[in-house]
Amino acid sequence: MEKRVEDYIYELEQLIKLADQEKDKYLFQDQAYEIMDEIEELENAFDFVEPIFLLVERSPDIDFGGPGPFGSFLERFYRHGYEDILVKSLQRNPKEYTIYLLERLCNDESNPKRKEYCTLLVTLKK
Repeated sequence: MEKRVEDYIYELEQLIKLADQEKDKYLFQDQAYEIMDEIEELENAFDFVEPIFLLVERSPDIDFGGPGPFGSFLERFYRHGYEDILVKSLQRNPKEYTIYLLERLCNDESNPKRKEYCTLLVTLKK
C-alpha cells in the first residue's frame, strides 16, 4: 500500500513529539532527513509544502535545523510557490522556524518581492 501525504506527516509529527519530550533535536532531525529524502522522490512532492508548514505551526518550537530537513526540502520549491505558502503560514501562526525561513528570503537581493518579505519580517519581530 502506497503511503499518503497524511502518513508521512504523521511520522514526522511523531518524531517532533519525541524530540520535544526528550529535548533532543536529533531524534527529529536525523530520521526526518530520511523521510524527506523519500518525499523528494515522489511525483507530488510539492503537495507536501503546505502540510509541512501546518505541521510546524502546530508543533512546539523545537530546533528544526538550519535549514534542516524541512528547509532543505521546502527551499527546493523557491520561486515555484513556496514563498506564498510560507507567507500564509506566517500570517496564520508565525513560529521561530518559519521566521528563520523568511529571513533567508530577505537575504536574496535578486528577489523582486524582497522588500515585501523584509517588511513582513520587521512586523513579526516586534
